[in-house]
Amino acid sequence: MPNGTQAPAIAEGPTQHTQNQADARPAGTYGYTRQEQIEALRKLREPFPPEEIRYLPRIWCKACRDSRGQGCQNHPKRQCRTCGQSLPAAHIDLRYVGHAEATNRLLNVDPFWDWEPLAPDANGLPQYDGNRGLWIRLTVCGMTRLGYGHAGDKSGGDAVKEIIGDAIRNAGMRFGMALDLWTSSDLEKVEAEGQAPEPSQAEQPRSEQRNARPEPAPQQNATAPAQEPQDAPISTLNQLYWQAVEQFKSPRPNLDAVTQIRGAAEAHSVIDDEVTGPPPAKEKMAFGAFLDLLDAHAAAQQERNVA
Repeated sequence: MPNGTQAPAIAEGPTQHTQNQADARPAGTYGYTRQEQIEALRKLREPFPPEEIRYLPRIWCKACRDSRGQGCQNHPKRQCRTCGQSLPAAHIDLRYVGHAEATNRLLNVDPFWDWEPLAPDANGLPQYDGNRGLWIRLTVCGMTRLGYGHAGDKSGGDAVKEIIGDAIRNAGMRFGMALDLWTSSDLEKVEAEGQAPEPSQAEQPRSEQRNARPEPAPQQNATAPAQEPQDAPISTLNQLYWQAVEQFKSPRPNLDAVTQIRGAAEAHSVIDDEVTGPPPAKEKMAFGAFLDLLDAHAAAQQERNVA
């Protein structure tokens, strides 16, 4: 017979106590460590390869839009080397990634990623807002962020699919996915409703730069302009700053616009330049700090609008 004083069996592997000590995981993160989340964010922000980037042409000249794509006197119709379409010269090509490419990136980072509508309706279906748009929660590696999708004037089943895809890409941008595809020039031309200036030579394809006529030399008695390397950052900062101010004034600030402004400020190295802060204090602050305040203001305003 066995003795009554046998030693208890020893459990193999780490106990719950030792496991928690070795791998502390924040609550509500679906088991992902903070380091794993940081690595996921890094992978999401990796640039998309050129073959996965698409181009969406947008005509910014009002006269060209009224001509139904035939072009006006100043912007004749031509074959665009970027998007491949025959369109008036007064158009820009917005770079974007499609739903399939965005889904593939999310699957590569987290095979268990998921999204859900911010609120269901009485039938348990996703709740649309007054603009027929959809707010969603996108969860990747235990991190959840909001996104918004809209299908423009489309309707029916295709519109529903486009809204979902647009919302997923929008929420993915909150994680930094495809953020580099947005530029300030895209934003200002689309929002200007036909009042935007011609794209600068730096924004034109090289083939168009070769055909561009040089600017006439200034007259000798004219005041010499400042050198371009010194003017460009100042002009860009002023432009981005007033775009941000307009978002502050708007009753419905656009978080996408704020994200685009921030990305452009970082790309042009003006994010740390000094600007005048919002009223009533109007204190001097870095442009990045100004955008932080705008982010908080826009998020709070959107919450009030949803409520």
